[in-house]
Amino acid sequence: MATNQHNAEVYIELLRMHSLFEGTTMESLTSLVAHCKMKYLIKGTPCIGKEKIYYNFYFITKGKVKVFNLNNSDKHFTLFILSKNDVFDVFTLVNNRQHNVCYEILESLEVLVISMEALRDWLKQNPLTLNCFFKYTVQKFELLESHILDLGTNNLTARLANLLLQHYNLNSHKIERINDLTHDELAQLIGTSRAVFNRHIQEFKKAGIIKVSRKHIEIVNLTLLTELCQSGDPFN
Repeated sequence: MATNQHNAEVYIELLRMHSLFEGTTMESLTSLVAHCKMKYLIKGTPCIGKEKIYYNFYFITKGKVKVFNLNNSDKHFTLFILSKNDVFDVFTLVNNRQHNVCYEILESLEVLVISMEALRDWLKQNPLTLNCFFKYTVQKFELLESHILDLGTNNLTARLANLLLQHYNLNSHKIERINDLTHDELAQLIGTSRAVFNRHIQEFKKAGIIKVSRKHIEIVNLTLLTELCQSGDPFN
């Protein structure tokens, strides 16, 4: 596909903000964006199917998408919440097989799209960037491993505390990535129901650990929140 000069400049600037492309030369980025196109995916529309992921790779420049597994009883397990500067699907990119997961657009997406074939060919010519892709994949595996361990060994209080800490930015003093998600979505991230999640949120609030407003949680006692990750459930 052809990308005009104006779009190429915009796409290059967007990709330069991705940690995946640290150290990638301008010449290499220019050759990559020649195969890219911008796509907009609206929240609530089923625009991302498994077959599309098999043939295309997506760089998120705006919005949020949930990656989850769905079983025969319609119960699902949230694997990742992806947002700006994330990509998908590295699993399909690496092993050249369809990744058996589902995607739901939580916040309208702006993505740069490139064919898997074109990206694989480009990465062969850019081994340093390929190494960054492997590092990104390892980070996602480590996050998933931590998530599964948390679900299997910790009680709900510790899991909620871990969720908030995991997404807390020490520089901005804000919860990121999962901010603005509904309590339903947050509950699924720690393997519980909305009702149980709400009860624990209120307990955290009464204990002076957090402040809560509509789709917004603010940490006000980081020390106590950290202690909850290790001390079990002091509310029972």
